Formats: sequence, C-alpha cells, structure tokens
Amino acid sequence: MALLARDRRVASSEFTRDYYRSSSAPAALAARTPTAREQPYAPAVPPRVPGQVGGDAWSPAPPINPAVWRASHSAKMHDARAQISRGERTREENRRACEETEQLTAGHQQEVERRLQDRLCDVSFWRDEVSTRYSSLDRDAADLATLRDRLMKALHLYLRPLEVARRCIAIRRGRQGVEEVEDEASTALRQEVQELLRCRDALQRSLDDTQKQIRRVLSCRYHLEKNVQDKDGAIRVEEETRRLTTTAPPTDIIHGQTIDPSPVSVDWWKDTGVKLVERADHEHELSVQVLAVSEDILVAAGRHLKERLEHTDLCLATRVKDTRYAKTLLEEHHAKLVEEESQLEKSLVEVEDQLEAKRGPLALAQTRLHSRRRRPNMERTRDEVEAALLKEVEELELTISRLSSAAEMTRDQIQKIKSTRVSLQHDINLKAKTLLLDEVEVLGLRSSVKIDTH
Repeated sequence: MALLARDRRVASSEFTRDYYRSSSAPAALAARTPTAREQPYAPAVPPRVPGQVGGDAWSPAPPINPAVWRASHSAKMHDARAQISRGERTREENRRACEETEQLTAGHQQEVERRLQDRLCDVSFWRDEVSTRYSSLDRDAADLATLRDRLMKALHLYLRPLEVARRCIAIRRGRQGVEEVEDEASTALRQEVQELLRCRDALQRSLDDTQKQIRRVLSCRYHLEKNVQDKDGAIRVEEETRRLTTTAPPTDIIHGQTIDPSPVSVDWWKDTGVKLVERADHEHELSVQVLAVSEDILVAAGRHLKERLEHTDLCLATRVKDTRYAKTLLEEHHAKLVEEESQLEKSLVEVEDQLEAKRGPLALAQTRLHSRRRRPNMERTRDEVEAALLKEVEELELTISRLSSAAEMTRDQIQKIKSTRVSLQHDINLKAKTLLLDEVEVLGLRSSVKIDTH
C-alpha cells in the first residue's frame, strides 16, 4: 500500500511537472511575448560577432522591452518555485521510500533472525534427542558385548561338565555282573547330560540372539552418530549464519547468484528424525529384553545345573555308601564262612577219626561171634554173650553208618560253603571294583567340575 501511495504521488508530481512545463509556462510566455504583428519598442539587433570587421563590426544591443523582461523574470521565478516544490516532493518521497524500505528490510531481517533462532532450536532439540538415544545405544552395545562374553564363557565352561558326565557314564559301564544295575546314579547321570545339552542349546540360542542384537544396535548407533554429526554441522552453520551482520567482513553481494531449492523438505526431515528416534527406542527395548532374557537363562542354567550336579553327586555318594555297606556285610559273612569251613573241616576230621576208631571194635565183635561158632554141639547156645555181641555189632554198624552219613553231609556242607565263599568273594571283588569306579574315578573326576551361577 505504501508503494502504491508512493507511485500515485510520483505520478501526481510528474503530472504537475508536465502541466507546468507544457501548459503554464509556455502560456505565460505566449501571453507576455508580443506577436508578429506587434512592433517592439526597438527592433532586434543581431549581436556582434567577435572578429567581424567592416561597417557592421559592432553595434550595441537594442534595449529589451520591459514586458519581455518581466515575462522572463516571472517565468524564471515560476520555474524556480516549481522546481523547489518538485524537489520538496521528491525529498519527501525519497524519505518515505527510505523509511518504508528500512522498515521492510528490518522486518525481513527480524523475520529471518526469528526463523534462524527457531530453526536452531529445532535442530538443537533433535540433536539432543538423537544424542540421548546414541548414548543409550552405546551403553546397550557395551552391556550386550559384556553379555556376549559371559555367554561364550558359560558355553566354554559347560563343555567340561558335559564331558565329565559322559566320561562318568562310560566309566560306570565297566561294572560287571550284578553291579550293572540301573540305579539312581545312572538315571541322574543321563538326566544331567540331557540338562547340560538343553542348557547348552539355550545358551547358544541366547548367544545368537545377542550377536544379532549387537549388530542391529551397532547399525542404529552408526546412523545416530552420523545424524548427530550432521546436526552438529548444521548447528555450527546456523550459528555462523545468525552471527552475520550487515557490517561483517564475510558478507558481500554475489552478482548473478542462483540458489537451487534445498532437496530436503522440513516434513521429510522431521519424519526422518522421528523414524530414527523410534528405531533407536525400539532397539533399546529389544536390547533390554535380550539382556533380561539372557540374564535369566544364565542364572537359571547355572542354578539348574548346580542342583542337577549336586543331585547326581548325592546319588553317587549314596550308591557308594550302599555298595560299601553291602561289601562290608559280604566280607563279614565271607569271614564267617571261612571260619565255618575251618570248623567243619575239623569236625570232619573228628568224624573220620571216630569212624576209623569204630572199625576195630566192630572187627573184634564180629571176630568173637565168628570164633564162638566153633563151639561144639550143645555148647552153641544163644547165651547172653552172643546176645551182647550181636547187640554190640548192631550198634557199631549203626554208629559207623551214622558217622559215615555225618562225614558225607559234612563234606557236602564244606563244598557248599566253599561254593558260597567263592561266590561271596566274587561279589566282593565286583563291589570293590564298583567302589573303585564310583568312588575313586567317578567322584574324583566330578570333584573338578564347578558350576558358576554367573
């Protein structure tokens, strides 16, 4: 509006100038200049030409008509006043134009300053947001790296218990005979191997997830770092731009400058920042979940394996205790059998001695009976002597038969005792070997296994 008003005033001043130039001044001059029919007071005399010689070398100028002088004076005064008026109007228009352009320039500069400040605040805000996410992801990357090392250490540590458990199973296959029993220790060892394999698989899966999350976090952190660097550069440029003034040395008019429009829109810039921040938040949440799950797996695996190893060790110790107790009982009964065998052998010797001692009285009695058969005729009476001899022979035969049966039974019992003793000795040897395997080799091997609960 100010420019339109200025244009109107300029047009009005030009119209006035043309009006005074084209109509007023010539008309006044025409009104005061004598026409061709009028006779001047003195004819016009051409001016003397310098250097001219002759009769017409010099003649004084004719006098000027006062009307002409007055008309010329009036015209000059009128032109002077018109020029003064136009000059005043021009100065006023210039003053107004300067004020308006100054206000317009100041307004544009203030608007640009405000926009620069707003832009600087926006970039600083997003830079702080991205920097905060970068710091968070940096901590997450460090925590995940520590967790990865712990998982790898746990996997390495669990190889030893698995190897020991399998070695214990192989060692216990060396048991023989009745000792190859499917006891609680064997079941516990198999369950321990299954638990170790399950924990190893869980730890391996957790390690794979951790490594994948580390790669995702590092990728997101790289983009965040690049974005922070870009925003730092933008902040430096914006601050340098905001510090520039009209009197600053770097500023200069660039003739023929052509500026292409920026390729990135503000909305797209904001959407990119929002997506980057959302991705960082998402990766942070995933990192927290991976850390929590892996920590639970480490703790649970360590606790379960420790409980399983303690249970297996308890079963082996109980089995060793039972085997040792059974071996002690067998040794005691073996000692009793040995003692009983010795006593039976002595008893057999006594029976055989008694049996051998009865052969003489039997022979004597039978010989007496046979001798008394030589008595003549009526002297062969069934007297008391014959009855006593017959009774003695009968008793001796019964005694010998009884002693012979006792000796045979004693020999059979001694043979059975020997067989039982040999069986007990074999069982004792098996239990001794089992004790050697379970107590010395298995428990000694398992004593080197330590489960860390991390």
